[in-house]
Amino acid sequence: MRVLMGLVFYPRGGSAQVVRYLSSALRELGHEVHLLVGTLRDGNPEHDARAFYAGLDLTEVDYTPAWRGFRDGRDPISTEWEVPLHPSYEDKSGVPDRVFYRVDERSLDHLVDGWRAALASTASFAPEVLHLHHLNHLHMAASDLNVPRAAHLHGTELKMLEAMEGLVANPDIPREVALWRRRLADAASGIDHYFAISPDVRDRGIRLLGIDEERISTIPNGVDVGVFRPLDFSIDDRMDLLRRILVDEPRGWREGGEPGSIRYSPEDLRAFHRDDGGLQPLVMFVGRFLAFKRVPLLLEAVRRVNDRFAESNGRPPYNVLVWGGMPGEWEGEHPHSASIRLGLDNVFFCGWLPHDVLARGLNLADLLVAPSHFEPFGQVFLEAMAVGVPCIATRSGGPESFIVSEGDHANGWFAEVDDVDSLASVLFEAVHDSEERRRRGRRAREMVLREYGWPVIAGRFVDVYRRMTGEWAADP
Repeated sequence: MRVLMGLVFYPRGGSAQVVRYLSSALRELGHEVHLLVGTLRDGNPEHDARAFYAGLDLTEVDYTPAWRGFRDGRDPISTEWEVPLHPSYEDKSGVPDRVFYRVDERSLDHLVDGWRAALASTASFAPEVLHLHHLNHLHMAASDLNVPRAAHLHGTELKMLEAMEGLVANPDIPREVALWRRRLADAASGIDHYFAISPDVRDRGIRLLGIDEERISTIPNGVDVGVFRPLDFSIDDRMDLLRRILVDEPRGWREGGEPGSIRYSPEDLRAFHRDDGGLQPLVMFVGRFLAFKRVPLLLEAVRRVNDRFAESNGRPPYNVLVWGGMPGEWEGEHPHSASIRLGLDNVFFCGWLPHDVLARGLNLADLLVAPSHFEPFGQVFLEAMAVGVPCIATRSGGPESFIVSEGDHANGWFAEVDDVDSLASVLFEAVHDSEERRRRGRRAREMVLREYGWPVIAGRFVDVYRRMTGEWAADP
């Protein structure tokens, strides 16, 4: 089959990883895939579509001129630009990609026209299916194409729609909220089939978009189990990697600071050693510093666990590595500032690092913790589990579909949503019991290998593509 895969965002988030892995897996199954994607040449190769999607056929939509315009004080999402920058699903201040519902109708129409032209430029590929990620102006641009269309819901678009439900009656919010609600609803009505990354996203999509249940399939993201796998790390290997990301090439950043503004010394690495020559258990958080990730709540739980250990053992016998935080982006209290306020000397920040480094970095971890408030899916949980690292999640969203917390098949733990006492209790239990961590980690890897390899996941998409195209062929 010939599949045109569309994503308006330049590479920087989980959906771009899905596009890359899914497209490669479809090609390995013998199908033709062409990508229509955003790109940004800002000096970071991870944002450049040609580098990020290397080896895949693609057409780029280049945001670089509009992004540079923002740096000069101009509006990057306006009719000034032949290719305006894409908006965002999150409402943040001081960023070039402001939230969708703060973009006016004239600029929205210009966004649609630009992507309509981009779609037209791929006509020679003659796709049999359009697989369009998220829900936005790309879907509006594709509405008049005579090709079966699928929308891949990743959850962030639904979080924005839920936020918009509470804004329509607020007189301080611009009228563009109603505009985007109407236009997104129109775009949604023209989609032939939906993919939801988790049962939670499926249920939210049905409620928010009025999707008929037979027109939405739940297909999770996969994991590259060849990249995310256990490595035979010695203690020296672990310390060499920690030295690289914390001391030699630091990328952690303070509130308002640049990557590398958080630095550690070789002496700081002594905290990772036990008195017997082994290493202390290492807990990792991986992700962006967005409000729903609840990183400050995690750090408050760490303080409470530290206090419990301090009652009998002095310094807490574990460390926490905060991996991620898109440079310059955070909502609420900055995690590093929270760590200082709480006096956490066992928490370290390594910043945002490439995906291939993450695959090695997860081999440092004994436990992954991410107490998100309704995580749409939770790709990093599965990546950690593929490495054999058990996870602590909250009892909400995507992780409920793959984490098992009880019984012989237990592969992780759950804490209650927004409950710091629950999280602290579970974290203390998991840090304290090394044998149970190893047992749950083995179960986690077995489950990922069995159910979440990309070839298996890609095959599920192909089954739906065939059903979609068959239905169109049978339609008189």
